[in-house]
Formats: sequence, C-alpha cells, structure tokens
Amino acid sequence: MTASALLPRARGLRERIEAEADQVEASLGMTPPVVDALVESGLFRLLVPESLGGFEADPSTILDVCEELSYADGSVGWAFAQNTTVLAYSAYLDPELALPLARSRAGAGQFAPLGVVHKERDGFRVSGRFQFGSGCGHADFMGGAGMEMHDGEMPGFVDGLPLIRAFIVPADRVAFKGNWDVMGLSGTGSFDYEVPEQTVPAGMTFSIFEMQPRSGGALYGLGPVPLGTISSVAWALGVAERALSEIVEIVKAGRTRMGSAALRDQQVFQRDFGAHQMALKAARLVAHESYGSTVDAIARGEAKQACMERVRETRAAASHVTRVAKAAVTFAYEASGSHGLRNPSLLQRCFRDMYVGASHLVFDERNYVETVKTRLGLEPLPF
Repeated sequence: MTASALLPRARGLRERIEAEADQVEASLGMTPPVVDALVESGLFRLLVPESLGGFEADPSTILDVCEELSYADGSVGWAFAQNTTVLAYSAYLDPELALPLARSRAGAGQFAPLGVVHKERDGFRVSGRFQFGSGCGHADFMGGAGMEMHDGEMPGFVDGLPLIRAFIVPADRVAFKGNWDVMGLSGTGSFDYEVPEQTVPAGMTFSIFEMQPRSGGALYGLGPVPLGTISSVAWALGVAERALSEIVEIVKAGRTRMGSAALRDQQVFQRDFGAHQMALKAARLVAHESYGSTVDAIARGEAKQACMERVRETRAAASHVTRVAKAAVTFAYEASGSHGLRNPSLLQRCFRDMYVGASHLVFDERNYVETVKTRLGLEPLPF
C-alpha cells in the first residue's frame, strides 16, 4: 500500500468509528472493533520509518489522516495520534532492537522526565511513575523518560540541554493504575502507570532532544518533541471541523429561540460561522506549510540554526492552530443552545474533548514567545 492510499483508508473507517464512539467513551478506551480496524488498515504504522516496515508518511499525509480519524471521534483520534508518535520513536532506537516496536500493534507513554534513568555498563536502569498513557489499552510497548544519572549524580548540561533520556519497554513490564476519570477525551484510556525498576538496553533509549535519527529520513530530523506534535495538531483540526459540521445540522433542523428568527437565517450567526470556517481553513494551511517546509529544509541540509528556527515555528503553529480550533468549537457549542446540553450530543463531546486536549503542554503559548526571540535580538531557550 502506498502513502496515497492512507487517507482513503482512514475515511473508510469513519462509519465504524462513529458506531463505536459511545462505547469507546463508556469503556475509557478504543474498543476491539476500532483497534482491529486500525490494525488491519495499517494506519498505526503511519509514522514508522520505511526501513523498519512503516509508511514514513510526509507531514501533509500525517495531518490529513489524523484529522480524518479525529473528525470521526475525538478520543480515537487523540489516542491514535499518541500511538503513532510512540511508534515513530523507533527511528531513534537501534534499528535491530527497534523492529519489535515498529512491527507492534501500537505504543503509548509519557515522555516528561518524571522517572530516573541510571547509566550502567550495558544500558540504563530505569524506573518511574507516569501519567497520561493515552492509548495504552491496546499498546504492546510503553515509553517513559527521566533525568540521566551517572554514578548517582546528574551530569552537566550539553549545549545548554539537560540529559533527559527516553526509554521504551514492553507493556507487560508496566503496572497500569486504571484511574482515568475526566471531563473530556474519556475514551483515550490515558491511565497513570508505573515502570518498576528494570534494565533497558542502550539501544532502546534515546535523548528527548535527539536530532539525528538512526532510521528514516528528514521527517525524524524534527526531533522527538516536534515530531510528536504533528498528529496532535491534526486532532485539533478534526475535532473543530466536526463541531462546525454538527452545528450546521442543528441549525438546519430549525434551531431558534422564542420570538426570534431561525438561527440559520440570522446574519450575525452567518457572519460568525463564516469567520470561524475561514480561520480554521487558514490554520490548516499554516499547519501544512509549517511542518512541510521544515522537513523540506532538513532534507536540503540547511544550516542547523536555520532548521532550529523552523522547528520553533512548528511549535508556534501548533499553539496557533489549536487556539483557532478551540475558538471554533466554543462558537459551535454556544450557538447550539440546549441541543449541546442534552445527552447524547456529539457537539458536546467535541466541546469537552477540545477543552481537555487543548490544555496539553505541547500547545503552551510559550511557543509563541520562543519563535520571535531571534527577531527581537534575544536568545531562544534551547528546549
């Protein structure tokens, strides 16, 4: 299957995902029919390096596929985004050791430095307690990260960066807490989990600031953190587009208030709807251009500083796109009146999902700050 077939495959799963959406939310994770459909489609391998058996899709294909799945259901889209990101990290591992991960059903994990990673002769002794293991219910591997320790002490920074080492372990060597109970994205199964102390081969670890992949091409030159934002940005676009579609159906069905014209016929509503529709379209173009041009620059071998400036712009794009998407969802929900209050309501689910997902650290508004520092004659933070 070629990369051009991936988006049609994602679209072909919409009906099945929508049929399972209520059960996904009730069971706090993807249901077996959804997982099986994604496995059979091959879409979990969207970001896996081609040399490891994946599609190594270009940024626009990644954005399109993840947006489509997120349109079908926000929880499925979010969990899928995190699953594909963890499988993408096979690019930073020893290629031979990475094969089981690259060929697995899915991976999950949190890569904030909440654990401890002790350097040993043949690898690293790792442990830690982590949160937000989105998509862990069907994952074969789990990841984590921690501050690297050498002989019980933290080494000095390298190029202004701390040594934060990520690691991947089999899911059966992880203890899951089963404590996901939240307002939105309920069906992502983002449970807390604990990695008991264990030794991991060096080849199954990587620096969270790694810029030189061991497999694959320019896509992985983004580095683990920016690489992980592509799918999440697409999630925001998909949920927002679904919210606008839902409000269209509500107003076409005759949404009104006593003594006023039908909402569909009110010029203020039409104007606001048009503004959000165009803002979302523009944000989508920003996402495609920002990630696409950055990967192209890496492929051309542009200077490191120029590439880093572009990478920072992808982070700002992530914040911008999500803010635009959140505004569109809020508009649609507020315009729905009591339709959005009553269960079941797909629009209400979009609203709840957006307000949970948009609070993720990768969308932090500090991203705007870092992307303008060079222009202002200031030194951007190295991370």
